[in-house]
This record gives sequence, C-alpha cells and structure tokens, in this order.
Amino acid sequence: MDFKFIIAYLVVGIISGLFTGSVGVGSGVILVPLLTQLGMSLSQSIATGLLLQLVPQSIFGVIEYYNAGDIVWKNSLIVLIGSSIGIYFGAMINTKKWISNKYLYLILSITLFTSSIYIFITHVIYHSTQFLIE
Repeated sequence: MDFKFIIAYLVVGIISGLFTGSVGVGSGVILVPLLTQLGMSLSQSIATGLLLQLVPQSIFGVIEYYNAGDIVWKNSLIVLIGSSIGIYFGAMINTKKWISNKYLYLILSITLFTSSIYIFITHVIYHSTQFLIE
C-alpha cells in the first residue's frame, strides 16, 4: 500500500473517531462515504465500519463515558440485542444484493436528511429536551 493511502486512511479514521466520540456519528455518516471516495466499494466500506465497531475502536470512548456515569446498562444491552439483529439482516441485504447500491444510497440519504432536519429544528432552533417516549 502506498504511503499516501496509509496517511489518507489514518486521517479518515481520526475524523471518524472524533465524530463518533463527540456526537455519536461516525461509521455511516463519515467513514463509509470517505472510504468509498478512497476507492473502496460500498460493501467493503460497510464491512470496515462494522469491523471498527468491535471493541477495539470503542473501548476508549466507553471507558470515558462510563467514568462520567453516562452509560445506562439495561437500555444499552437491549439496544445491542436489537442492533445485532438489524446488522445481521442489513448485511444480508447488502451482501446478497437484495437492494441495489443505488437504492441503499437513496435510503441513507433520506435517513441522514430527515435526521438532520429533526435535530436542527428540535435542538438548535427550539432547544427542546423532550423525548419520544417519556
């Protein structure tokens, strides 16, 4: 591998890690698009993102948030179970090509757009602290 690609991948990792650690988005929003720009396929980029979500990437952030008292174990474990099921089926959708890359990008774009609008309106404009379930 060429040295410039090593530096590029390292920078992508640092940027993704900064966003993941600070605002909770990294893999789908930052990492996957940047890796595809570096020449990886969508499937390779997603696989890399999943690989990074294993313990080695997250352990330092988990320790920091644990020390701050921000981890709600019961809720987190329930989400982990659901996420594992979703990741399994999502990986099948992609690797088996049940949905084309074009439509996967469309789904991602719509999700990011609507999430961005929701976050902007509720937390930037109105400074809301309301939750979906109370």
